Amino acid sequence: MEVVSSKQKIIMGGALAVLIAIALVIKFGGGAAARMAEQMLERQNIVAGTLTYEKINAGFAGDVEIRNLVWKAPNGDVKLEIPLATASVNFFDTLRQGGGVSAVTNIVFNSPRFYGTYEEGKGLDLLNLLLLAGDEKKQTNGKKQEPSRPTRFRGLIEVKDGYVGLNSNGKKVRLDKMNAQMTFKQYPQLRASATASKENCDVVLNMVYENGTAQVTGEAKNAAVTDVLAMYPDLKHIKVTSGVIPTVNIAASKDRDGWHIRLDGKPRNLSGQFFGMAFTEGEGSFTADRDKTDLHTLQANVNGMPVLLRGTIKSGRATPLPPGFDLTFSAGYFKTQALSKGLNLDDASVEFSGKLTGTAVEPKIEGNFRSNYLYAAPLQMNNLHGEFVWDSGKLVLKKAEALGAGTNVSVNGYLNPVTGEYDFNLSGNNLDAAQMTDNRITGVLQAEARITGRGQADSATGNGQFVMQKGRYYYTKGNLRSDDIRLLEGDIVIQNGMFGTKNAIMKIGRTKYSISVVAGDKDAAEIKLGQKVSSSLF
Repeated sequence: MEVVSSKQKIIMGGALAVLIAIALVIKFGGGAAARMAEQMLERQNIVAGTLTYEKINAGFAGDVEIRNLVWKAPNGDVKLEIPLATASVNFFDTLRQGGGVSAVTNIVFNSPRFYGTYEEGKGLDLLNLLLLAGDEKKQTNGKKQEPSRPTRFRGLIEVKDGYVGLNSNGKKVRLDKMNAQMTFKQYPQLRASATASKENCDVVLNMVYENGTAQVTGEAKNAAVTDVLAMYPDLKHIKVTSGVIPTVNIAASKDRDGWHIRLDGKPRNLSGQFFGMAFTEGEGSFTADRDKTDLHTLQANVNGMPVLLRGTIKSGRATPLPPGFDLTFSAGYFKTQALSKGLNLDDASVEFSGKLTGTAVEPKIEGNFRSNYLYAAPLQMNNLHGEFVWDSGKLVLKKAEALGAGTNVSVNGYLNPVTGEYDFNLSGNNLDAAQMTDNRITGVLQAEARITGRGQADSATGNGQFVMQKGRYYYTKGNLRSDDIRLLEGDIVIQNGMFGTKNAIMKIGRTKYSISVVAGDKDAAEIKLGQKVSSSLF
């Protein structure tokens, strides 16, 4: 058996002592790291509220794993849940007493879940609850807190595969696959970058923060319009249900007055409702901040007809008022049957312009309209024009008139563009009967009628009266045989969209005849002479 020399024994003993010492250092270093992590969580001054955890494990070289870390705001709401957070520490700083948070070089949040609330006038609570150098916060009792104490952390914070659930003005927004980094190496200047996604939308943000001020730039690709609108209060009568913005440019900043944000983009394929009327295929451009949204241009098909909208929507932020409108709208060619399928007016169209003002709670719509040609059998009307106002879901006509049968025809009533229901009154004095009958009757007529209908074809019904005190009747077209009309009168009846008369009589000379008037072609009404009703000597 080989004899071990005393010199070898000394070497082996020394090596064993070194190994034991290293093991003890690792053990005590890990313990020191764990204790440091506990103290760091207890004494943290980065977020308002409390941090709790399930357990802390110390690995070799003093690295620390924190299981099920939870951040609760001062009001008790859970703001962050982290199944696993790891902290890498400087091994030798950890061994020295007082190494503290400055010994941490890197913190990684694995699969964290953030829960935020955005309220108009208050901003995003996740940002408001950060206690960063240069910030001045307010306690829940309203007393001002001194600027946050500088943290001694000079490492890197990483977020991997995170989730953000945001309640924005009562609307839910979710972001997945969040990855971010924030470096404290140049503290008090902080630099951060983040990426996240939601379905087909990818978001990239970069931030520089120093002494209470921040600058953020970024963009969102293929952002859903509904997610962008979640930042703003409910507009009540204007609802967007779908649409995408290929690129949303994001610029935000923070100063002593709070956070400011500016967005701009060009939405496409918008659809939704405008005061109950469906719109589709909308596209345009906008610029928005927390106070207002400027619609540079927005064109959409309303009930299938193109309408242009532009102007400003005010958010009402920092005021007791709801969102406000200062918008203009116009259409150069809007078919009457797109307003109501029950308006069978020979494929007529109107052009209109107007403005939307007031607030989301008390909106005000008013404008004017014009139509070059309308044919409401048997009356042909030209240059129909007037004004309209929005009243309880109805477009009410004001000062409306048209040129028909050589005189002015007044039109009043309302139209509900959502249901297609309408109720109009037409009246005219001194109507030229010759123009309405292709010269079969000459003289001056007075007529009035009320016409109602629904949003379906051939739904028009109505009634009215007509009268002519004197004129002349030509028995055949182009025939010189004629007689004096001493009286022409009757009732107007409209059923299933068709014009007709009842109880109509015409007194020619001394004989009274029953007659019927039916709508002929676009140029004339057809007069049918019926049976003799009576005759007199005078």
